[in-house]
Order: sequence, then C-alpha cells, then structure tokens
Amino acid sequence: MQELICNIEFDLEDDGTYLAKLRTEIGGLREYSGRTFEEVLNQVMMELEEEFV
Repeated sequence: MQELICNIEFDLEDDGTYLAKLRTEIGGLREYSGRTFEEVLNQVMMELEEEFV
C-alpha cells in the first residue's frame, strides 16, 4: 500500500530564481525561493525534517 506524505515541485523562474512548493497534510502549502537550487533544496529538507522527525 502506498501513501503520499508530501508533494514537492521545483521551478526555475525567468529571473533565475529557484522556487519550491511543498505540500503536506500537516503543514499545508509552503513556498521557498533562493538563488541556487541547493539553497532551496536545503530549506525544503529542513522543513521536512522538522515535520516528520
């Protein structure tokens, strides 16, 4: 049995900014942005660690 625990979308905006949209049942929809993909990925990872650990 599979259960969806989160949905994450990553986009590169026209101005070169990276955008992540994170949706979970507990936290709802949140958005993160940064100048590098690593910066945005780290923000998403920290948020998921706080929510699921």
